[in-house]
Amino acid sequence: MLVVSLLTFGLLSLAAGDAATAIVFARDGVVTAEAVARVRAELGLDLPAPVRYLHGLGGLVTGELGASARTGQDVAGEVAARLGPTVTLATAGAVVAVLLGLTAGGAAALTRRRVVRLPIRLGSLALLSVPAFALAQLGVLLFALQWRLLPTQGIAGWPSLVLPAAVIGLPLAAVLAQVTEARLRSTLREPFVTTARARGLSPARVLLATALPNAAAPLLVVVGDVVGTALAATLVAETAFGWPGLGDYLVRALQFRDWYPLQAAVLLIAVGAVSARGLAGSLAALVDARAGVRT
Repeated sequence: MLVVSLLTFGLLSLAAGDAATAIVFARDGVVTAEAVARVRAELGLDLPAPVRYLHGLGGLVTGELGASARTGQDVAGEVAARLGPTVTLATAGAVVAVLLGLTAGGAAALTRRRVVRLPIRLGSLALLSVPAFALAQLGVLLFALQWRLLPTQGIAGWPSLVLPAAVIGLPLAAVLAQVTEARLRSTLREPFVTTARARGLSPARVLLATALPNAAAPLLVVVGDVVGTALAATLVAETAFGWPGLGDYLVRALQFRDWYPLQAAVLLIAVGAVSARGLAGSLAALVDARAGVRT
């Protein structure tokens, strides 16, 4: 997390402009050197970069996240208000990814019919080829503007969740489908599966009692990666659909070069992603000791 914090601060320091310039422009509509210098002094932006970074890092250690230069509000309160919507959206996106990915991958692995396998593979490739923001714009164009089925901005009940969750979940489902198909196909060729078939077990029993338990551990690791990536993917979805979560908060902080909110949002998303992957790895190790080595 220290590395993430340091990289974030370094990239923000290298970016053109700073919070003072953005604040003066938003407030006055015109930027003057005197106004910028005054705001920089008020915010402590005239201090050397290492001093500013250590000050922010010290606040993290003590639980003081600082105040937003843009709003003047306490960052901890702003982050707390936006954490719930982000968790909701990331969870919905992960559910879409896991349900569709495991189902599609399992179907492609268990059938030899091209009429089933080909659409799944082509669909996966298409979803992986389209940038997330383009997928969001396509969803808005079709489901909101053309067919008027779903809202496009803010939170207005569960319909507002459909498009952003799909934008997060569909590309991840494509990845999971490919991994699931490959893993199940590999497992179904193992000698113990052949032995189970020779014993006269039904195809369903071979799958549920023999193949799936042996494929479960690596798939759990991939599912953990999917959940972690879903948290990071909220950045695009929240920006595109005006979802008031941490991703939207991060983008606004970045636009204003607002260090304290940016640091808090980046670290929270990073902690969530790493925790999801770590938990999945631990569960996989419980299912199969061999899952300690990731595939």
